[in-house]
Amino acid sequence: MKILRGIAVWAVASLAICGGQAQAACSHALTIGVIDWPPYAIWTNDNSASGLDIELMAAVFGEAGCTFQIMKMPFKRALRDVGDGRIDGVPSVSYTNERAAFGMYSAPVRKEVIGVFVRSGMPAGNRPKSFEELIKSNHRIGIVLGGWYGAAFDKAMKTEPGFRKRIQSIEDFETLFRSLQAGLVDVAINDVAGGRYVAERTMGSGTVQLLPFAVHVNDVHFLFSRKSVKQADIDSINQAIVALEKFGTISRITERYLPIALLDKLADMQ
Repeated sequence: MKILRGIAVWAVASLAICGGQAQAACSHALTIGVIDWPPYAIWTNDNSASGLDIELMAAVFGEAGCTFQIMKMPFKRALRDVGDGRIDGVPSVSYTNERAAFGMYSAPVRKEVIGVFVRSGMPAGNRPKSFEELIKSNHRIGIVLGGWYGAAFDKAMKTEPGFRKRIQSIEDFETLFRSLQAGLVDVAINDVAGGRYVAERTMGSGTVQLLPFAVHVNDVHFLFSRKSVKQADIDSINQAIVALEKFGTISRITERYLPIALLDKLADMQ
């Protein structure tokens, strides 16, 4: 496992960021499992990390007076290790009853918006105007294997055989957008921020466009182990999240990676 060097393991209080008073320290240094998921977590060859979730953790844990280190690992392994108490937490986790059985959720940290990408050259008349229209279309749809795309997508997979047959599950984000570029799929369903980041680096700027509707919108949280993290620690972190939202810190950090107005617009058109 690789430990973060790009941001200090010891998170500092964020007094300068929000002007508030940091809470009492957590009971121990938290170990957080983080995947390689640009622009949320961007790992470099020297094993340092940056990105939206890294900045949010530094701000929130700093405001809470908590110290932490991050370890690079696959998402499924991180969830397993949270359940076993081998690590203390994972960032950017959507709520499910299955995960709530072994983990405790923080207050919401940010929103996740799942959108639909097409090649810029797709004629306007061929572009679906809603998720319902996409379900009924003949478009070949690419998704990344193992992702959660929301209740409406899940329902369509179960009740619409034609839709289900047109789904192509692809191993990773880069291959998804290379498949879109090559015409192997007609549309790509992906997280908006992550999709924009990967598409620009895989295909080039301006080669894909985001359709003006969302497939799914939900809150994401920190997920903490029931076996290794005290409720008092989570209470301190939740107080820090509320404080940083009040002072606009979370919005300012998010805005550096993705315009909040775009997220709000897509959420309204879900």
